[in-house]
Amino acid sequence: MKLTRWPTIAVNKAWEKRPRRVSRSDRRRLADVLESYDSYDELFVHAGLSDVNAAFDGNPYDVLREELTDQFESVLAPGFTDYFRESGVYDRQHSLPMHGTFSKRFLEDADYRTRDPVKSILVEGEYRFEDCTHRDTFAADGCFEQLYEDDVLLAAIGTPHWKCSYLHHMEAKYGAPYSVEQTFEGVMHDDGETTEIEQDTNYYDSIFWSFNKLKLQRDLENAGVLETYDLNGLPLYVTPIREVDQFVRTQMADDPYYLVT
Repeated sequence: MKLTRWPTIAVNKAWEKRPRRVSRSDRRRLADVLESYDSYDELFVHAGLSDVNAAFDGNPYDVLREELTDQFESVLAPGFTDYFRESGVYDRQHSLPMHGTFSKRFLEDADYRTRDPVKSILVEGEYRFEDCTHRDTFAADGCFEQLYEDDVLLAAIGTPHWKCSYLHHMEAKYGAPYSVEQTFEGVMHDDGETTEIEQDTNYYDSIFWSFNKLKLQRDLENAGVLETYDLNGLPLYVTPIREVDQFVRTQMADDPYYLVT
């Protein structure tokens, strides 16, 4: 690991933990922002329910899910179960996502889940990945690349900074030298059927790599790629996936470590 990584990690951690004040807001303001993207049918979302809870009356998960499903035909969220690397067991209907209360709750309402045992995507609505390979997470014909092909809208709501799981796909897609493909073996339980599987996916070659979130968010905003909203302290970050991909591709062509330095 380069010694220059330590200041980057420290600065980003301090920025992520910075005090934030969220006060009550009108749900209509959230609806208005979402309605301004009515040309998109699908939304891939990351959410922080603590800030949503501070902003709106009612159960924060129910409030957010209602607003999202009212506006978009399909809502997608990460269902990541990286613990498959150790357990070797993936239950498509029941394996609980590792990260975020929203994703854990969303599993109950999802109509569909991809068959990737480490980086699954949850879907409420009609959107599907049936023509993709599910055994190679970041393949050129994989699920994450389909998000790019369909130019799905990305949003982070109530998170301390812009979050985007698709960044890991771009690391693999554009050859980040610290992102290494690995293969994991195990079994998948799917609606009563059990299948032995092998999953190819990418992980970092060191635990010390992490996104330079502060730089990335600033660069995306300055480039006009990322739109940021403030609802009485509740942050919303929205961008089309193709615009992010094209921007990052250009940056990584000059510096393959762009996302982490």
